[in-house]
Amino acid sequence: MKPRFRYKKITGKQGAYFTYGLIGVNLLFFILEIVNGGSENLDTLYFLGGLVPAKVFSGQWWRLLSANFLHFGWLHLLTNMIGLFFLGRFVELSLGAVRYLIVYFLSGVGGMLAFSLLAINLGDQEFILVGASAAIMGLVGIITLLFLRLWYQEKSRLAAQRLTFLCLIIGVQFAFDISSPDVSFLTHVFGMMIGFFTGMIIL
Repeated sequence: MKPRFRYKKITGKQGAYFTYGLIGVNLLFFILEIVNGGSENLDTLYFLGGLVPAKVFSGQWWRLLSANFLHFGWLHLLTNMIGLFFLGRFVELSLGAVRYLIVYFLSGVGGMLAFSLLAINLGDQEFILVGASAAIMGLVGIITLLFLRLWYQEKSRLAAQRLTFLCLIIGVQFAFDISSPDVSFLTHVFGMMIGFFTGMIIL
């Protein structure tokens, strides 16, 4: 008989320290953007490690990681940090720091890599992609898996409501992505899928 899944017990002594740390690193990179020419300056974003598919496959693999900590303008930063604050804390406190960081970085780097591979194959290589969205959507992916497991195990109305609400949020996010030409819809999809399937392995 398979053991039923349960969230890690959360006590008052625990804190989402890695989530706060990730937010701090994103803020630090944003300050570097401002100091070096502005957060909406493409030359600055390139200099600090924005993702350019052609450059990645010419050997600058570090851009797959650094691009996750760069943001285009205050609104981009704010929306991503709000999402990271709420989703990151939930995943970190529920699953522990190690599994949380595995999902976060695999989703972020993997989403950037998958999009770069697609861009190379389509011949669209010369652009700059930045943002923590792929990593954050990876958190959405593993939360979806958690809610699915709870609903499958308990068949409770509360679990079904949580799952329905999460699906609604995902639908709204993807609708916004599709309607916004400056937003990388496919990177979000790749990030969420990686988070979901990584969760299937590490849980």
